[in-house]
Amino acid sequence: MVVQIPLKYKTSSGAISAVISSILEARNLIIICGAGVSVSAGIPDFRSSQGLFTTGALSKDLLDANVWKTTTKASSLCKTLAQMHQKCSQASPTPFHLALKMLDEKGGLLRVYTQNIDLLESKAGLSFGIPQMHSLQEMPRCIPLHGTLETLACIKCCYQSPLHLHVSTLATGCLPLCPACEQIEHERRMSHKRPRASGTLIPTIVLYGQTHPEGDNLAQAILSDADGDYTKVKPDVLLVAGTSLTIPGVIAAVHKFAQAVHSQESRGGYRSIYLDQKPLSSKWDDVFDAWVSGDLQIFAQHLMKSFSHQFDKSIDDAIHSKDSTTISILVQDLPSEAASFLKGKKHVLLDIEHPFYIPEI
Repeated sequence: MVVQIPLKYKTSSGAISAVISSILEARNLIIICGAGVSVSAGIPDFRSSQGLFTTGALSKDLLDANVWKTTTKASSLCKTLAQMHQKCSQASPTPFHLALKMLDEKGGLLRVYTQNIDLLESKAGLSFGIPQMHSLQEMPRCIPLHGTLETLACIKCCYQSPLHLHVSTLATGCLPLCPACEQIEHERRMSHKRPRASGTLIPTIVLYGQTHPEGDNLAQAILSDADGDYTKVKPDVLLVAGTSLTIPGVIAAVHKFAQAVHSQESRGGYRSIYLDQKPLSSKWDDVFDAWVSGDLQIFAQHLMKSFSHQFDKSIDDAIHSKDSTTISILVQDLPSEAASFLKGKKHVLLDIEHPFYIPEI
C-alpha cells in the first residue's frame, strides 16, 4: 500500500522529513526524472493541464517514428523542435536539477535516468551520456533515455552535427541535407557515376515506435545498476519524479529498480518514492512505498535545506574538533556578490534562493 504524503510549501512535516532522510542516507540512490522536473524552467511537459498534448500545441502523432516519411508532418515537427531547442538553450536548471548536483557531490547518488531531452541535468553539472558496453570509461552520472536536442544525425550514414548549427533550417520546416553525403555525391558526379540521393539530418531524439539506436547500451546500463554490477552493491533507494509513467521502457525500468531496492536488507525509511502532483493508480501499490504529492521544486528546496542543516552541523563539529577534513559542495558557480561576504568566513550555509560554493575549511 502506497502512503500518500502531502507536501506543504514552507514547513516540512515529519513524514516529509522521513522521505528526505531516506534520500540523504541512501548509499546507492537511483533517480528517474520525467518532464515535470523541467516545467518551472519554462519547458512544457506533455500530459499535465498545461501540457503540449493537453493544450493541442503538439499532436502526439508528430512524435511517431514514421513522421519523417510524411512531408507535412515532418515539416511541422521540424518547426516545433526548432522552438523547443530555443527554449531548452535559454533554460536554466531548476532547484530540482541543483538538488541532483548536490546529491552527486554529497555522494550516494548512483545514477539519474532522465526522460527529458533538454540537457538541464548536464547544465547543472552532472556527467551526461549513454555508456558504451565494455568501455573502460566511468559511467556518466546521468543517462538520457530518449535522446537529446543536442545533435542531428544522418539517416543514411554515421555523420552527426550540432543541432544549433541548423536551427534556422529546421525553423523553415525543412530537414538539412547531410554534408558528408553531399560531398560523396559531388565526388560521384565528378567521376561521372550514377547520382544517388543524399541523406537528411534528423534530431537524435527517440520517437514513439522507434528502436532506440543505443538500446543495447541503455539496457546494459539499467541491468548493471539494478544488479549492482558497477558498485558491487545494489541500489537501496529509488526516487521517481515528474513523470506520468506511461512509456513502456520507463515502466519496466521502474519495476526493475523497485525490485532491486526492496531486495535489500531494510535499514528503515522509504525504499521507493514517487514524487509528483498527479496521483498514482492502484497498479503501483506493490512498487512504491510513498507518494509525495506536491510541487517537486518545493520538495527539492526542502531537500537542499535539510542537507544544508546537516552540512552546517558537520562543519561546526569539524571546527570544534579541529578536524582537517575538507567538505565542499559545488551547487553552482559562486556569484560575485557572495565573494565579499565570504571573506574571512570559515563556512556558510547553503542558501536555497542563491546557492553557491561552500569553501574548504
